[in-house]
Parts: sequence; structure tokens; C-alpha cells
Amino acid sequence: MKHIALKLGSLASIVVLSGCNSDPDVLLGYSANQLCSRHFISQEPIDFIKQRVIPEALGALPNTPVLSVDEVAKQVSITAQVDGSPLTRTSVFRDGFGCTLLHELTPAQLHAQSQGVMVPQPLPSTPIAKALDPALSLDSFFATNNKDYTWSDNTFAVAVMYQGQLVAEQYDQFHAGDTRMLSWSMAKTVTGLLTGVLVDQGKLTLEQSLEFGHHEMTVKNLLNMSSGVKWAELPDIHGYEDLAPMWYHTGDSVNYVTGLPKDFKPGSKFEYATGTTQLLSKALMDASGGDLSSINKLYQQDFFAPLGINNAIAELDEAGNLRGGARMFLTVHDWLKIGQLFVNNGRWNGEQIVSEAWIKDVMMSKGVDKHYGGQLWLNDMSFWLPKLPKDTVSLRGHRGQYVVIIPSKQLVVARFGAYGAVVNQHIGLANKRLFRSVLDILEQLEK
Repeated sequence: MKHIALKLGSLASIVVLSGCNSDPDVLLGYSANQLCSRHFISQEPIDFIKQRVIPEALGALPNTPVLSVDEVAKQVSITAQVDGSPLTRTSVFRDGFGCTLLHELTPAQLHAQSQGVMVPQPLPSTPIAKALDPALSLDSFFATNNKDYTWSDNTFAVAVMYQGQLVAEQYDQFHAGDTRMLSWSMAKTVTGLLTGVLVDQGKLTLEQSLEFGHHEMTVKNLLNMSSGVKWAELPDIHGYEDLAPMWYHTGDSVNYVTGLPKDFKPGSKFEYATGTTQLLSKALMDASGGDLSSINKLYQQDFFAPLGINNAIAELDEAGNLRGGARMFLTVHDWLKIGQLFVNNGRWNGEQIVSEAWIKDVMMSKGVDKHYGGQLWLNDMSFWLPKLPKDTVSLRGHRGQYVVIIPSKQLVVARFGAYGAVVNQHIGLANKRLFRSVLDILEQLEK
């Protein structure tokens, strides 16, 4: 058995993850999950992940951790001494389902969950049409990459689709157009599209009432981030948060959210919450058939396959819940296809994947907040960037994952990387810089 055990070096300067606390259990869980997914799905080298993706999480641990990577069993464990005792977190890869962080199950028990579930043979995705223009420059996206991770934009990949064709792309040495890239919260938009598929199939309705313990809300409330559940996406002034505990303290994200108190009447207030999307993910599983096979069929056969997306991964938590709020892996080129659906009003190669009404009236129309539709960001940059077309929408994920779509210009821009802590703590400035770069591309195209 090929097995690697490595000592992780400490950082000279430590900045705790933005949106993550200094709890060793959280830091170890986050790091194990990231290392497992990005190594076994994205094929990134372990040293690259340590140095350019999660250095702050590793550096914030109280003692130098020991990393164990099993290349045969495809699992990652990290151990650190906490209060004199070893604490270990393990993340396990499964074909078709990516990596899952263990809480109560053994690796064997986790693998038993998915036995008998038919997953598609991973094949290269159907290529997108290309009309590469060597005159187009993407340098502005890479301009703020530097050696100091905490201050770096850390751009890994940028690709541009214009009028239905790939016109420009640029990558660092570790990534390419066929690299499967982690979505983080961009997965929320895919979950919104999957909801539309089920509505088109007659298995869900927009106004359908859903119950989660003592909570009751509609599908529309969930899509618009207005579930009524009391939630702290990031630490509040008292240090309380829900995101990290949901992912790293428990193996059942839906049960965690269900147990939270009520905060407001559903539909009356916008509250961005990954927990809300987890409830929506549970609704998708129930409506599609209620088990792992049915939810797998929904996203692989009913949605990805018609788009020619043949090797996407949607990760699950230990309880088998789709991590629809944060953890999907698609190739850079396939993320462009997702964006192009909004340009094409839900169509791909002549086939209606999601209804035009769902795209226009639900996802791209304002919900409770004027800058947020159905699991999709609407244009909130117009004050800062008045030249940005009003119909601009975007998928956005933690640490700088973006798919920016301007339907009126037939433009889709995908950007992936790992913002350093200082950049991530000033995400508004980072967003402005990213959208300025998108405008720069548009101006070059329209010369």
C-alpha cells in the first residue's frame, strides 16, 4: 500500500481563516476535507494545496500537525496534539461522490452507504466550441498574484465564453480547462437549477410548503434565502457562527439547520445562509425519490448529462445529504456551460434543460433582496461600476470563485483561485476588482 506521512511546517505569519474560527476540530476537519477533495478530484499536488490553498488553516493549529495521505484507499487524515491529546480528522474519497469528512462512521461504513448506487463512468466532458483570440488579454485577473499568500489574489484559472464560443483562457501550471474546480457557494446556483428541473418534472412547485422540524417555509423562500431560520454565516460580534459547526462539528448538515431557532417570518427578510441551501438540497432529495440513487440521477442524468458534463462531482455529508450549498466540482469549461444556460434561457444545443420561465422569472429576478434572485447574485456592482450592464448576474464562491454572466452581451467569464486571508476579509474590494476585469474583457471584445 502506498502511504505518505508528512510533517507540516509552521507559517512565519498566521492569519486565521476568514469565516472559520480557531477551533482545532474545525481547522483539522476543513483541512482534511480540502486536501482530500482537491487532491483526489482536482488532482492538485499535496504541497500545492498546503502552500496555496489552506496554509492559514494549518498554521493556525496549536501544534504542528501530521498529515497522512493514503493514495490507494484515497483518504486523508490530519492529527494534531490538542490539550495534550491527539485529535485526528479523516476525509474519505468515494468514486462518484468525492470526499466526505468522517464524524461517527468508519471508512468502511461510509463506503457501504453508496454500495449499489450506479454512478456514471467518468468520461471527458463534451468539448465546447472554440474561437480563441490571441489578442485578448486576461492579465488583469492575474495582476495581483504574489508570493505573500495572505495578500494574494492567487488566481489559478480564467476562461471566457463569448457568443457561445471559448475565446480566451489562462491558467497557472497546476490547472487547465479540464481541471475539476471546487465551487464553494457557486454550488448554490446549481442547486437552484436542479430545483427548476424538478419543477419542470412536476415533482415540486414554487409555492409548495416544506417542513423541517418546527420550521415551515416554501420552496420559493428557500430559493430567495428567506427561510426564517436564525443563522450566522460568519462569526457575529460574540464569535458565534453556524457555517463551520454545520460542516465540521456534525455529519448531518440538515439536522443541524433543522435544530436552529426561528428568527423571522419566512419570506419577510433576506438572510444569506448556506444552511438554507442545505434545506433546499434535502427538499430536492425528497422530491426526486428520497435516496442517494434518486438524487444522483437528478443531477447526473437529468441535468449534467444533457450539458455534456460527464465527470462532475457533487459531494455529500456523512448522513448522505447533498452538499448543495458548497461542494460541487466541475471542469473550468463545464462551469462556462452552466453560465451559458443563463445566456441561452435554459437551452443547450437546442434542448431545453431548464425552462425559460425558471431562468428568467425565478433565478434572474429579484427575490426578497434586490441583489439576489433564486440562488443567484444579481447586479450589486452598478453603483461602483456604472458601465457594467444591468443584466449582469453571477455565481460566487468562498475565496474567489466566480462565474459572471452578462446575457445581453452573450458573455460568460469563469475565475477560480484561493484568495489570501487579507483579500478575503475585504471581499467587497475583491469583487470590484474582479468585475472591473470582466469589464476590461468586454471592452476588448467590443473594440
